[in-house]
Amino acid sequence: MARSRALLALILAATTGCGDDGAATGGGGPGGAGGAGGSAAPILDAALFDCTRAVDPPRTSPIPIGCATDRACTAKLVSGHRGAVSLAPEDSVAGVHATIALGADYVETDPRPTKDGFLVNLHDTSVDRTTNGTGEAIDLTLAEIQSFELDTYGLAGDFSCERVPTLEQILLAAKGKVHVLVDANKTDRVDLMVAAIQSTGTLDWAIFDTSSVEKIDEALLLEPSLHTMLRVETPEQLAEQLAHFASHPPVIVELNGDPAVMIPAIHAAGHRAHVDVFELDVAAGIGGDDASVYGPIFAAGLDIAQSNRPDLVLRHLGRL
Repeated sequence: MARSRALLALILAATTGCGDDGAATGGGGPGGAGGAGGSAAPILDAALFDCTRAVDPPRTSPIPIGCATDRACTAKLVSGHRGAVSLAPEDSVAGVHATIALGADYVETDPRPTKDGFLVNLHDTSVDRTTNGTGEAIDLTLAEIQSFELDTYGLAGDFSCERVPTLEQILLAAKGKVHVLVDANKTDRVDLMVAAIQSTGTLDWAIFDTSSVEKIDEALLLEPSLHTMLRVETPEQLAEQLAHFASHPPVIVELNGDPAVMIPAIHAAGHRAHVDVFELDVAAGIGGDDASVYGPIFAAGLDIAQSNRPDLVLRHLGRL
């Protein structure tokens, strides 16, 4: 895949002395952000976001709140993929709170339907990997899924009260503090996703995120003011989709092609480029939580990094 090859080149550049433009780097080891595998103290006190919290954490991002949905904003932004997975269970309410406490700008989540027609936030088709239960989400009721405990192995903090949340619970936890990238690729129930956004009053906070033009069309018929996000691989696909949505342009464009080609194309079209930096996250961890690996991709013009280690990206940007 062109994007993976390009990110590998950036990893090699970062690890051969490119540096990170003066941003703080640092060790802390693999456990530096609170994950398993290291002895360093967590970067945040889990009591800010786990079951022992007295209050929900306030918004801490120094970036103006409207920047996340403003295509003219030039600030470099960070999205927590499935939350802040080195600090809290993935796709959980605690993960949203941890992302807010870190100061990230977006949190990504993965709604998929249950047997009885609810949307739960679960990346996999089954509950097997992330809970102590078993079974496919589509074959289980909401009550059955929420009877399972989340897998919290290697995480500091008390997450005993956490369960697989509904999309509504995620949206309400984020409302007013962090924008939510609602990954619509896990289900065809566009109606349920749009209804969740409408019922929680989070039209200003949710961004409908998918590679499917048809799903965006369906969602906009249900809610014409919905924020949207495209995923494209080539400049030709970008031009075609931007023309298709000319009357309602996307907030963000995620590139799945070569960043060296796609970032300039996205900028030339007047939009902001979003990239999943998961390969760089791995490289950072191998390097002892070395945040400098993100330097080259931002130097190439990236606007928004979606990361499994938002703490490290924020550190690179001088925001943590």
